[in-house]
Amino acid sequence: MVHGTKFIQIKKKIMARYTYAFSNGDYNDWHRKYDGIAMIDVDSVECCQYCYEPLAIIETCYDKDQKYKATTLSKIIAERLNIPCFLVFYKQTTHGSLTFRIKRIRSSKTEFQLMNEDQWVSTLRNLHLNHSKNCKKGEK
Repeated sequence: MVHGTKFIQIKKKIMARYTYAFSNGDYNDWHRKYDGIAMIDVDSVECCQYCYEPLAIIETCYDKDQKYKATTLSKIIAERLNIPCFLVFYKQTTHGSLTFRIKRIRSSKTEFQLMNEDQWVSTLRNLHLNHSKNCKKGEK
């Protein structure tokens, strides 16, 4: 028992289902009950508004000045889809306004960059613009 929670080690890795002190929804809670299966939620998939083609995988987390969040699955998915992957730490600055620390973690990797809303929206719009040249359903 660690902090009142049972941990199971498999191949020297602590099972993720026992590392959370809070519920992440009924399905996640249900899924964690069973050995031999694993699931990780993907935070966000930026996609084309016309054809729904995935444009980027985005792993998000509230910014508490941390330097790390697990992104292994997000990177694998992005690699297989051949699209960028971003780690986005966000923080509310005023009511309805956010600031971001963003790191591109696949294809043209970067260090963390501070961005305001306009800068991050511009990055996302560039993904859409690049895709629009080949979109089968959208406006050219």
